[in-house]
Amino acid sequence: MVIPSPRRDPVPARRAQRRLGLAALLLLAAGSGCAYVRTDLPYAKLSLPYHRTQLKSSTSLEVLNLARDPAYQFAPDRADPVLLTQSDTAIAHSGRSADGRKTWLTLVAFDEFRMTAARKCFFCIDERATAVPDQRGRTLFPPRRGLVFDAEVLVDPEVLTLPYATQEARQIAVAKWLAERFQSDMTLLRGNARNALQGNEQLTTAGLMVRQMFQGLLTELAQSPGLARNFATAPGVAFPHASLGPGRARLFIETDTALLTVRVNFPLPPSPPAAGGPTAQDRGRQAEPRRGE
Repeated sequence: MVIPSPRRDPVPARRAQRRLGLAALLLLAAGSGCAYVRTDLPYAKLSLPYHRTQLKSSTSLEVLNLARDPAYQFAPDRADPVLLTQSDTAIAHSGRSADGRKTWLTLVAFDEFRMTAARKCFFCIDERATAVPDQRGRTLFPPRRGLVFDAEVLVDPEVLTLPYATQEARQIAVAKWLAERFQSDMTLLRGNARNALQGNEQLTTAGLMVRQMFQGLLTELAQSPGLARNFATAPGVAFPHASLGPGRARLFIETDTALLTVRVNFPLPPSPPAAGGPTAQDRGRQAEPRRGE
């Protein structure tokens, strides 16, 4: 007599298969779905006033009006209202995410006589960054604390025309001048930030972090001036930030304009095209947020 074996309940087996299938899908999404990772506050949107401002042509009224640009509006549950701070020669747009994780600032300084934009910079610190700025599809795991700083300025002709012993000495002199101009603009703005509608806290955060950034960079260059030859290379100049850790800076000088790109705890973005390619203004327009971002 053949004794039939007991029938196994197929339900647990099916459940296990479904769990394995779901786990496989999640792993696939994590591994290949980086291109679909979105952020509520993309850097391209935060820096819109920076990229929309054009040196030698944007006026103070145009820069002020950027605060009302529909592309620069944030949902109340994502970010606090953008704050405006003004001095006689500078305007700052500053903001902070609703969770306090991100703080950002666009600062534009104007020519005292023409009152058109002569300097602009964008600063952002993210306390828990999960994506690489400027590089779509690149995520960070685990999250990290990082800093973004971009600047485009018309350099004082006296700084550019002084006789320097080497090209490296000229680049270091421009970097020092940039640090001085930034601190001067920030001092004027903080001196005028007297009421609750102006971004005292954001200005203070940006001022401290950027001051430490320049201090680390200039100290490194003072100890090893030869490092300045790396300014125009893809890796840039490595330096330490007192609060955040390792950083890298890239500096290009195009006729009368200096372009400074700094990342701390983030990789530098790809180098801009060589001479003859798109201008600094063209690159700014390319960096603006696309529809739906």
